[in-house]
Amino acid sequence: MTRSTLLLGFISLVCSCAQVKPITGGEKDNAPPVLVKALPANGSVDFRAEAIYLEFDERIQLDRVRERLLVSPPLDEAPTVRVLGSRSVDIRLNAPLKANTTYTFNLGECVKDLTESNPAAGLNYVFSTGSTLDSLQVTGAVVNAFTGASEKDMFVMLYNTVDTGTFRTSRPAYVTKSDELGVFRIDHLPAGSYSVYALRDKNSNYRYDLPNEEIAFLDTSCVLAATDTIAPVVLLRSFLPASAEQQVRSYKVIPDGALQLVLARAADTLTVRDIARTGGSLQWKQRWNITRDTVTLWPSDTTLLGSGFYEIGDARGALDTLRYKPVQRMPFHTGLSASLVEDPAGAWVRIRTTRPITYVDTSRFVLMRDSMLLPFRVEATGDEQVIAIYAEMPPATSTGLVVGPKAVRDIYGGMNDTLRISFGRAADQGTGTLRVELKHLPEGPAYLLQLLDAQQRIGQESSIVGPAASVKWERLSPGIRTIRLVADTNGNGTWDTGEWATLRQPERTWYHPEPVNVRAAWDVVVDWVLD
Repeated sequence: MTRSTLLLGFISLVCSCAQVKPITGGEKDNAPPVLVKALPANGSVDFRAEAIYLEFDERIQLDRVRERLLVSPPLDEAPTVRVLGSRSVDIRLNAPLKANTTYTFNLGECVKDLTESNPAAGLNYVFSTGSTLDSLQVTGAVVNAFTGASEKDMFVMLYNTVDTGTFRTSRPAYVTKSDELGVFRIDHLPAGSYSVYALRDKNSNYRYDLPNEEIAFLDTSCVLAATDTIAPVVLLRSFLPASAEQQVRSYKVIPDGALQLVLARAADTLTVRDIARTGGSLQWKQRWNITRDTVTLWPSDTTLLGSGFYEIGDARGALDTLRYKPVQRMPFHTGLSASLVEDPAGAWVRIRTTRPITYVDTSRFVLMRDSMLLPFRVEATGDEQVIAIYAEMPPATSTGLVVGPKAVRDIYGGMNDTLRISFGRAADQGTGTLRVELKHLPEGPAYLLQLLDAQQRIGQESSIVGPAASVKWERLSPGIRTIRLVADTNGNGTWDTGEWATLRQPERTWYHPEPVNVRAAWDVVVDWVLD
């Protein structure tokens, strides 16, 4: 081998060794911390220790312990929890333990590894102050009573039915939290009879004591026997109870000048009194929503209001004192919007105004089809912000509407700007029909069958009575729909929430398990048998 050949080989070797490659950290650590040692041992009986020592297989950190550590039964004083070294947790008990009781410390959400913050999901430390560990359990799920959606992170609480304490005044005997799917399980329970509740605990005190806390409850006791081999499965339907007393929950001055109030309960009427002045000509028009828990108060003259204070009251007296303070200047023009409404009698145009109106000049309305003027009539609707226009608008036609300036005058003297819009009615073959055949309806209440669009807005609604019914909706635009059934127990035409004081459950709702695809020129039939 020549000297030049050796030199070339040496240079090649050096270059290959000197190649720069990116430094990698290896595969991402997705493994949670694993408990490798516990003192006293996990599952101990005759527990007498004042502290608990837990050691893990990797470096750990604590995250939001006060919020995430769940002890069942709850302790009178929270334990002190801290990291020892880098892999261990020390739990100091600050409250006496009950005799012959099994305790569960749910640590899975507050212990995480140090590198990737993987939680020690499902980690429970269990011990008994008696000679045996209790072994019974209750499982189930929490769902929203109205939407049927899973309710995450609700406290599920058990109370001994023989206890004199209540859901409002006492801590529960046992507690857990629902997971992301609304599912819960309470393990290590003794035999007994329990009341079961769920609570969206806003102030973390294990008590239902705030008006904005959602709750759920069972109508009957849950009885656990020592001979049970299958855990009871519980379904809890959560709801926000109606307030025991009327109050103004929120209010605002909307851009068009009205004072809008959200009330705690439905109301018949309200009074508004200027606390700084007496007499005068100021009046307030009241416009209520369907459930009469939201009211829009239109003052007859906004120039008299300034930034004054007004007392809101009902038949029982004063509810609140509010300040009228607009956050922006009122628009100069009255806004108009128009939409085509189709019902069994035909089609008509609905014009909605942003402020209540006092005058309509029909000579400034023009309705045309194929460059031809259409005869029409304008009618009041009983709603001071809605005008109805009726004309011959057959399917498969397009109609143009022009509302000229100053056609509408509102209560403040404001007038509209020009509105131009076209409406197209689909041909019969461009719309679909949906027929719902309901069977096995529980006898008793009336029902509301509702067809919801993609935004869960009610597009169609029919009142029915069981045990079987057939509902047909025609001329539906194509698209995906959801079908909802509401048990209208009190016959008021809307869904009603529950009440804990009288143990009244919220009205039942059912959702068809599959979305419905409405197709053009199709007659879709849905057979719905309620379980």
